[in-house]
Amino acid sequence: MRISLQKSDFLNKLLPAMGTISNKNTISSIEGVLIETVDDETVRLSTYDMNKGVRCLIHGVRVEKPGCYIINAQRLCQTVRVLPDDEFTIDVDDNCNCTVSSDASSFSMFAMKGDEFPNLPELTSERGFTVSGAVLKKMIGKVSHSIAEQDNRIMLCGAFFKVTDSGLDVISCDSFTLSVCRMNCAIEKIGTEEGMSFIMPGHALSELVKVLPDGDETVTCYLSRKHAIVHFEDVTFFSRTIDSEYINYERIMPKDNDISVVVDRERFMDGLERANIVAEEKIQGSGKSFVKINLDGQYLTLSSKSANGKVSDEMNCVHEGSDIEIGFNCRYLINSVRVTEGENIKMTMKSATQAITIEPAEALDDFNFYYMILPVRMNG
Repeated sequence: MRISLQKSDFLNKLLPAMGTISNKNTISSIEGVLIETVDDETVRLSTYDMNKGVRCLIHGVRVEKPGCYIINAQRLCQTVRVLPDDEFTIDVDDNCNCTVSSDASSFSMFAMKGDEFPNLPELTSERGFTVSGAVLKKMIGKVSHSIAEQDNRIMLCGAFFKVTDSGLDVISCDSFTLSVCRMNCAIEKIGTEEGMSFIMPGHALSELVKVLPDGDETVTCYLSRKHAIVHFEDVTFFSRTIDSEYINYERIMPKDNDISVVVDRERFMDGLERANIVAEEKIQGSGKSFVKINLDGQYLTLSSKSANGKVSDEMNCVHEGSDIEIGFNCRYLINSVRVTEGENIKMTMKSATQAITIEPAEALDDFNFYYMILPVRMNG
């Protein structure tokens, strides 16, 4: 195989896919990228770590000799990045000796025959839906902070996607926080199945957002028995789904919180960042502190203290219901408030031991978010 292509074209496709390459596996083929020629001007790149992968096309390539080989992805990526910003050549001989060259620079490395690459899952299905890539990317960003990294309940290690009659819902929960994002948007269903839903692992979602387009390009999501496949333009991302029923999140949403407060979102976020400086201090292994919210009349006070000092920040708010003092892991609050939208946010609560909710204070166009956070038990 001998191909010549632009450095920028190659890196624009390979770099976002690097997260789907295994570097902790005894199967050397999945540490590589499969490069195969399609025609005289096109090559296809495939990466796959046995759980998730990317397949994409690069056009405008000069194919001098067709072929199909696997090259170590980390080594190839590092090599191409230090080449001049121009055309470079990948040349693999019949003995799997690979030479990567540009102008007077050349690097040698080993390749593997393409048939040693693991079989990819079927990348099409008769069931699925289409949605704007920008919408999908935005919704993932709104809930990713509530995906559990480790949990005995495997469904909590992913985000739950649910196609509705009016759009798309995405939900995540890590036992301490719950995130619900709903978007009223154009959804075109593929197939006749009603109520399509799936759970995609958090590690896959973090890689999916890297390859999704930033614009309004339409992406097609196919659902197979074990995989979710996201396809747009010349890129296909695929991942194993989590085979489990998701938790009944509607049941755990507080329905009778009778204390509410509306506060300026940016002002509240600034206060949380200040309080977090103290709350995240670790003193002699004592662990992190909490941030305290105190509602007194039309004032909201954020405070935190540690062995090294304390912080207090008072701000105006619109408060209905009784006064309350309640504590939280400051990072949980920051992660949820950071991804909210609108000038003001509304928080509701009932007691110092029950969950707080965060919602938009004013209706948002075609978009709604809901965050729930469990408080901490305050000692002093």
